Amino acid sequence: MDQPAKTWSFDVAVEHGPNRTRAQIVLHTPEGHEFSGVGLAHRAAHARIAGYLALGRAMSDLTEELVEAATTELEDEAGRAWST
Repeated sequence: MDQPAKTWSFDVAVEHGPNRTRAQIVLHTPEGHEFSGVGLAHRAAHARIAGYLALGRAMSDLTEELVEAATTELEDEAGRAWST
């Protein structure tokens, strides 16, 4: 690895309501981009368990957003390579 490591950071918020738990995770890149994911869980279980489930769903949502962003950038790069 020739480049120094860059730090990415996360903000996580979990809100417990009377019927549901909502989690949001926001990823901050060193370049200033933000990606986010949201997850919900019914509040039938204990608050802690609902929080785990909602956060897991938010992380899954974030994963989909990152893969989509990478795919878009790769397609853009391939298009530029073909047009030159």
